[in-house]
Amino acid sequence: MKCPNCGYENVAYTDVYCPRCGARQLMPTNNQHHNINHHQEKSNNSWIIITLAVVIALAIVGGALYLGLSHQDEESMWEKCEQSQEIADYKKYIDTYPNGEHFDEAKHMYNLLIGEKTMWEQVQSSNDENQIRTFITNHPNSKYLKDARDKLDDVMWNNVIVRNTKQDVERYMREFPSGKHIGDARSRYEEFRLSELTLEERDQVKALVGRFLSGLEQWSLADMLSTCNFEMSDFMGKHSAGHEDVREYFNAYRESGVDSISFTSLAVDVRKNLDANHQPQYRVDFTTTRQYWRGEGVNTSLMRGKALVDSYFRFDELSMDKVSDSQ
Repeated sequence: MKCPNCGYENVAYTDVYCPRCGARQLMPTNNQHHNINHHQEKSNNSWIIITLAVVIALAIVGGALYLGLSHQDEESMWEKCEQSQEIADYKKYIDTYPNGEHFDEAKHMYNLLIGEKTMWEQVQSSNDENQIRTFITNHPNSKYLKDARDKLDDVMWNNVIVRNTKQDVERYMREFPSGKHIGDARSRYEEFRLSELTLEERDQVKALVGRFLSGLEQWSLADMLSTCNFEMSDFMGKHSAGHEDVREYFNAYRESGVDSISFTSLAVDVRKNLDANHQPQYRVDFTTTRQYWRGEGVNTSLMRGKALVDSYFRFDELSMDKVSDSQ
């Protein structure tokens, strides 16, 4: 309100004198007092409404910020779970966000990882090749996959050693061309390859046995001795036998009064292996029909023999046993 004397604008309605000039003021009427009070009340209500609006707006903004930050934290934690694939991270997400957006997926992954861990613990203590393969097939993205492959590598190689077959060596080499035991596998495969009996080798061994018997048929001691090493480990049941034993065997036939002798239906079973110097040896089981004549009489026998033949196709060991004899 203005002072009527000096025009000062800050004179309150309740002031009796002007604060600047001291002139006496005219007091407002009751109606003026009512308007003034109403104006002040209306002004106060406006401030209350404004204040409440500000508070509500701040609450909304704050809530939105809080929810936004909370969602951001949840997404960060979930991203960590997907990257680490660790049981502990999924467990933390489940406990922190029981109503989270990814709760169901987190729970599912948590159960899968627990099952995977349990199965791996069983595989670790097992030497069952099929069980290890099942784990690898069922968990192709497992963090234990490399350890499982290493485990399978060792188990397959142990099976090669125990079974000692060419097929197992080939299977190992196919599955682990760069495996931990590939050097030993290649060496063992080469031994198996060299140990395989060819048809040509079998025929040569059979021919050698036939030549020994043919020497007796022709009464040729020289032919018999040419098939034998100078020292034989066994001949006719004699240990450390030599050429003298063969000669004794030959003379026993000559002095028995036998006019002639023949061997027919020669059958051989040959097994090949390598000696300490990786040279081939052939173990031979053979049967033959022996016939010999004295005068007009004929004697027929089924003979069985064993021989150990070296790479020069000479006997290291020879024994012959009569199985049956008939007139």
